[in-house]
Amino acid sequence: MALGIDNVLFSVDWPYESNRLGAEFLASLPLSQADKEKIAHGNAERVLGM
Repeated sequence: MALGIDNVLFSVDWPYESNRLGAEFLASLPLSQADKEKIAHGNAERVLGM
C-alpha cells in the first residue's frame, strides 16, 4: 500500500530460495490477475523499456 502496485517487482533470492516457491507465493496473494501480472513482469517491462 505504501509503494503502490506499479512500483513492485517480482524477485526470488535464488539459489537460496526456490523459484517455484516464489511463483506459488505470488499466485496465492489476494490480488487481481492484472496486479499479479504487473508484479510478475509488467512493471519490469515498463521500467526497463522492454
